[in-house]
Amino acid sequence: MERNNYSFGVILIFIGFMFLLLNLKVLTFNWILFILAIGLIIGYYLKENMGYLTAGLILLAISSVSLLNEYVFTSINIKGFVFLWIFGIMSLALYSKQKSKGLLIFGVLLPALGTYNLIEEIARTDVGWVMFLLFAIAFYIAYVVGYRQEGNDWPKHLSIIMLIISGLFLLSSKSLLKFGFWKFISYLWPILLIGIGIKIIYNVIKLKR
Repeated sequence: MERNNYSFGVILIFIGFMFLLLNLKVLTFNWILFILAIGLIIGYYLKENMGYLTAGLILLAISSVSLLNEYVFTSINIKGFVFLWIFGIMSLALYSKQKSKGLLIFGVLLPALGTYNLIEEIARTDVGWVMFLLFAIAFYIAYVVGYRQEGNDWPKHLSIIMLIISGLFLLSSKSLLKFGFWKFISYLWPILLIGIGIKIIYNVIKLKR
């Protein structure tokens, strides 16, 4: 008990000292998170507590991305790209163990969205069509990985729809195609997603009967 109190006291002193440096403007908040992450990882090696390692790695990822964004990629915001890829990879890792289709969909869509976020930061022109292209690739990957062996084709059909929409937006952005129904399309594809979601839920309920 006394050892735990001693460790807790050291942690409080460390945190207090870090925030004192923050108030004195010696360190920024991102540097404090980075130092705290290193401290937690060191604490894991000393105490062999997985909680320290988990918290340390999460803070290390957040602080590292923020510092890179602040000092290296000063003209490009890479936070969205990195975080979405991290969460996507985590979802895929959980899917490999739990085989939950929801985790698979998140695992392919989040990196696609993160990649689009980065492309949008770099590009100087309209790249809205890229988002639908990346979603098309993501849904097709989900189909190949988790649905094809079951004979469930909805991700493939949705991938084709996204690919067509991507092509239409690309032609429109190049001034090769001008239609008055773009507003209609902007409403159509979310409705398609809702319809496919309802059909999936209906099929699940039907199988349980």
